[in-house]
Amino acid sequence: MDPEMPVNERHQKGNSGNPSTKTMKDGGNYLKDILNPEGPYPYTWNKIFLASCVLAVGTDPLFFYIPTIYDDKKCVATDDNLKIAALVMRCFADIFYITDIYYQIRNRSIKASPTRALSPYFISIDFMAVIPLPQAIILFLYSKVRGPRALDIRRFLDFLVFAQYVLRIVRTYLSTKELKRTPRAPGPLVHGLLNLFLYVTASHVLGAFWYFLSAQRQIGCWRRACRHHDGCDSATFDCNENTLANRTFLNDFCPVDPPNATVFDFGIFLDALQNGVLGPMDFPKKFLQCYWWGLRNLSSFGSNLDTSTFAWETWFAILVSVIGLLLFLYLIGNLQTYMQLATAKSEEIRQTMLSKEQEIEMMYHDKLSDYIKIALVQHIQQADENKKYVDLEHLLDSLPNQTQDEKKKKAELELVCRKLINTGSRRKEHEMQLKMLSTRLWMKENNIPEDMKPTLLQHVRCRLEDNKDIDLRNMLSILPREDKNMLKKHFCLASIKKVLTPQSMGIKVRETFISYLKPTVYSENSYIIRKGEPLDLMLFIIEGVVWSFTAYDDKGSNNVFRSFKRLDKGAYYGEEFLNWALTVSGFDSDSSFPISSLNVRCHTKVEALVLTANDLMAFKRKQQWLLEWACLVLQNAWRHHKTKKPQMRLLIH
Repeated sequence: MDPEMPVNERHQKGNSGNPSTKTMKDGGNYLKDILNPEGPYPYTWNKIFLASCVLAVGTDPLFFYIPTIYDDKKCVATDDNLKIAALVMRCFADIFYITDIYYQIRNRSIKASPTRALSPYFISIDFMAVIPLPQAIILFLYSKVRGPRALDIRRFLDFLVFAQYVLRIVRTYLSTKELKRTPRAPGPLVHGLLNLFLYVTASHVLGAFWYFLSAQRQIGCWRRACRHHDGCDSATFDCNENTLANRTFLNDFCPVDPPNATVFDFGIFLDALQNGVLGPMDFPKKFLQCYWWGLRNLSSFGSNLDTSTFAWETWFAILVSVIGLLLFLYLIGNLQTYMQLATAKSEEIRQTMLSKEQEIEMMYHDKLSDYIKIALVQHIQQADENKKYVDLEHLLDSLPNQTQDEKKKKAELELVCRKLINTGSRRKEHEMQLKMLSTRLWMKENNIPEDMKPTLLQHVRCRLEDNKDIDLRNMLSILPREDKNMLKKHFCLASIKKVLTPQSMGIKVRETFISYLKPTVYSENSYIIRKGEPLDLMLFIIEGVVWSFTAYDDKGSNNVFRSFKRLDKGAYYGEEFLNWALTVSGFDSDSSFPISSLNVRCHTKVEALVLTANDLMAFKRKQQWLLEWACLVLQNAWRHHKTKKPQMRLLIH
């Protein structure tokens, strides 16, 4: 093989004789590209992993249906077919969790990525969520528990399974938040489907818990009865052991049909026992019955649940009520957001149609009849509402065709439509090109690093394709949190290093500090702070010019500046406030802030990153860094004092 041959040609030549090997290598490379957060498909793995999280959340409750109670034998067995199905689906979902953990650790060791939140927090949640607790507890440990503390041990095992399921729900929520930060965030339809999915899943989960707790309540009643009956072994109720024992007395101690609350109150679990749901029933029927119970009580916020005095039962009823209320509030909030978006879209369409009506009048004056103008405007409006191009042929076919004069008018109308379509397409394309060019110029002027440029351009392009405007003077407003922090870090890292010196502050501290900075725009000639006012903020200038000065009236109307200083891009102001806040034990809105000795005014329009008192207080709560930072401030003050002391002696002498 020629060593001078290009790499891609050598690869093709080497694999030309073995298509299957080439296909496997291509598939492996494609999988690596998907899993690589800096590859050509940075958000594809997020979507795949979110789908696996949804699968896990939907299939894990199946483990709670595995126990089956045989009331005639007074024993507990397992549904083997359901056990196998639940294990297979759980293992399939765990493959994605393990893959995500591996590539998070691998990518963290190579380079932090802005496209995925690769943090120990995510890794720890994935690790705890992938531990096979349901498999080990429900399939192997649950039926083997013996001794007088068996009920307490089972409740603890139930809590472990529930806690891991909550972790899986949390991981699904975090994956959904990651997906929202992508340039193409989900639309209203996806949000509507998410609401439906939450409602369906909550009903499914609550129904499964109701089934499992009903079985546990039945077994608990049997054990209680055995403690008061001679010759009854309360160690186990496994159908594979001691099935010949006479346990008919349990019907008197645990009455179900008819129930007797004075003997034993089953509370909200009585329906499951009376309907035979816990017995060897076809799983689809059992599942639908439990799902209907969850859906019915979730819709009524659990108001129809008549509980007993059993504490775990009461907590479960409270959980049903709270989940139903939270889902209802979430639905109301999304409806309000959707209505606001619909109103904004309607106003945008109205403004667009107004401009197009004016274009039609300017292009064709009075040569079109009124009904043709109306038909043209209505069709264009319908196309705008559906985000489609104008269907010219459909429009012409829908118009009446009666006279020769009207045929001429249709020909004229066709010319107008073509002009409108061509003009609109060219204008949109031209505006997009100008905006992309302006974005590149803005990145060049602000010395944006090369590795950040593709991400910024992708966000700008997606926003323009969605017909949303871009304000280059406030680029931070269109970026997700990770990319926004990277851009803020680029703008003010040099200044922050002067405030937080690297001798004592690590990279994580500076990144946390940057995350609390908020972008702010000040108008020209506006005062940021005046002399004599409390100094309660720190300012990092991104763009524009700021003056800091003192002024006094020299027996006239003209102000005379002294102590004048010009602050422009890259400068900062308010270090006194930062040092003061770090030396006091605590402060709030009523604290005595340091007083500004200068006027700070915007000479031009100013873009800045601002750290307010509330944000600094939140940052200060990071106690692990506070002591080092306070020591640093005192050390710098002492050095400053020692350097000024010889100078003062020279001045005195």
